[in-house]
Amino acid sequence: MAARLSLWMQGVGIEVHAIDAELLARFVAAERSREFVCVTVKESMSAMRRFLTDAGYLSATSVVGDPVTPAQVEIVQWCLWMRENRGLTEKSIAACCYYAAGVLDLIAADGSVQWARLDAQALNEYIAERGRPYGVVTRAHIVDAIRCLLRWALSTGRLERDLSAGILKPKGTSRALPRGVNSEQVAALLAACDPATVIGARDFAVLVVLVRLGLRAGEAARLSLDDIDWAHGQLRVTGKGRELILPIPVDVGQALTGWLKLRPVALDRAVFVRMKAPRHTLTPAAISAIIAKLSHLAGLETIYAHRLRHTAAMDVLAAGGSLTEAKELLGHRYTVTTMAYAKVDLASLRELVVPFGQVPR
Repeated sequence: MAARLSLWMQGVGIEVHAIDAELLARFVAAERSREFVCVTVKESMSAMRRFLTDAGYLSATSVVGDPVTPAQVEIVQWCLWMRENRGLTEKSIAACCYYAAGVLDLIAADGSVQWARLDAQALNEYIAERGRPYGVVTRAHIVDAIRCLLRWALSTGRLERDLSAGILKPKGTSRALPRGVNSEQVAALLAACDPATVIGARDFAVLVVLVRLGLRAGEAARLSLDDIDWAHGQLRVTGKGRELILPIPVDVGQALTGWLKLRPVALDRAVFVRMKAPRHTLTPAAISAIIAKLSHLAGLETIYAHRLRHTAAMDVLAAGGSLTEAKELLGHRYTVTTMAYAKVDLASLRELVVPFGQVPR
């Protein structure tokens, strides 16, 4: 990230002594204007700011301080409302600000935020531009963040009318049937791993855990060595604010022990860690990227981690299990969430089909 900043500064003719918060903001804007935004811009800016501060190039007051612009003051008030009135987590609040805070910069002028200048057309243009580098799911998150901002502005009297009805819905956000992976594809993914190597053993263990236990990518990433109870054959899974205890099947236990025998020393006690320094826990995106890499090696279409979660639920139903059993495996809070898998249980649905010409009893 520092190398990219250096090249950018060289291109615009800026010396190192001119580094300040405004310069970093210009650099980030230039990076995010690219058609394909580098992942380091999203993940490493905070670390680089800390480095520049510790090295003396950037003053601490320019990194952390009180809000100084009218837009920043409004953002602080919005965050307070999300925290106290809606009860959102800090992670959700940060995501809303990341996606929607730029709206306030559009209507800030003459030392104030002029909400009267905001209309549906400006919002839709912002959504289209902000979501350009992202996929369908992230674009839906951007729309949700904008709606949250508008609800706050309307409830606090900043807006006189609700603009939410004028916001366009992103394409492809309608709920579809869960898509799993068939047994042949699972076999191909397993064959793409080489358990004799360190990386192969890790990827094999990740794949088996996701397929057999139906974990989310984030839940697999958060697994700690302390979560494995070998004496009782149980695994503690945390995610979505809940804790779940799952049995460890024999094949899952074998895959985990095969990996843990080769696991290098790491900076934390995560089960799945990076291979390159600094060796620490894998991110949820990295867990999903492992499955995508294996699908390419196996010659399949791109498969991500969540499809393996669907596979685990569908395997329960295909083996004669009930929706309640699938719900317990997936850790769903509500049964209605698990009921989506009943739509793809073809064996059970065929029993409900009435032959043509007959009246259902």
